[in-house]
Amino acid sequence: MNNLRSIPNQFEDTRHQICTGPGIRISHIDYTPEQYRSVKSESPPCLALCVFLEGSGESIIADRSRINFFPDQALLFASPTSSCSETNLPAHQRLRAIEIHFTAQTLEQIQGMQIQPMLQRLAAHAKQRPGGAESFLYQFPASAAIRAVAEHIFRQRTPEGVQQLFLHSKALELLSLMVDALLPLLEAPQSAEKPAIQRRDHKKLDRARECLLSRLDHNWSLAELAHAANLNERKLKEGFKTLFGNSVHAYLQEKRMQAAAQMLSSTELSITEVVMQTGYANPSHFSKLFRRHFGMSPREFSQLKTSP
Repeated sequence: MNNLRSIPNQFEDTRHQICTGPGIRISHIDYTPEQYRSVKSESPPCLALCVFLEGSGESIIADRSRINFFPDQALLFASPTSSCSETNLPAHQRLRAIEIHFTAQTLEQIQGMQIQPMLQRLAAHAKQRPGGAESFLYQFPASAAIRAVAEHIFRQRTPEGVQQLFLHSKALELLSLMVDALLPLLEAPQSAEKPAIQRRDHKKLDRARECLLSRLDHNWSLAELAHAANLNERKLKEGFKTLFGNSVHAYLQEKRMQAAAQMLSSTELSITEVVMQTGYANPSHFSKLFRRHFGMSPREFSQLKTSP
């Protein structure tokens, strides 16, 4: 029993919270449990979003429904009342995520903005209402733009004096990107909805993703990846896009960029070595893609790690 009581504290110790001002709280979650963990948490009335950057698990929410989460998934949740959840985390698997809570005070401040009726539309069309009739929950693949902003928040390098303003603006940007990604789903005709992915194909698609991540320097062909995951190419292309929100090629490129940023910020590898380890043959092409993702060159990004 003592061990069970200590689990939430161990998890909370890894949750770095930053308040960007009245009404917005950002949490950086970076946690690798040594054994299977079940973590209970409670949230006050709020609008919340979460972007999972790494790791997978399961959450049991207020109405006892279960949500499976995995890398590159986003959640948008609203509840006018306090809500509880229980998150189950597998052992030895790193969980990296960004979680942002917008309180009622912040939502009042955007009453007159265009995003307010958009939020009302999402609330009206929600199929999942874990906290009652006025709540809603959406789970969807995080776009490249959503993942990029979440990574910026996770790896923020702004000087302390402007950190609060930077994070405040990024939190609002992430909210707007999520709402913008969800609204087209409401306008799509019911008949155009894609069929749910079967459980066995879900596991095979996850295997394909793991293959990509385990060999980022490899130039995968669709045929080779489909064979490795025991899927045909059509199911691989269609299922991968549905499950992870990106084509195989775009997903691989995104993960290569994230890995490159990690190596440049936390290792002494040269840019040439990073280019080779992320599977690019042309350093000029790599630099162009990196600047498009992070707004600066690889050299500029690398120099930040030595900045005060």
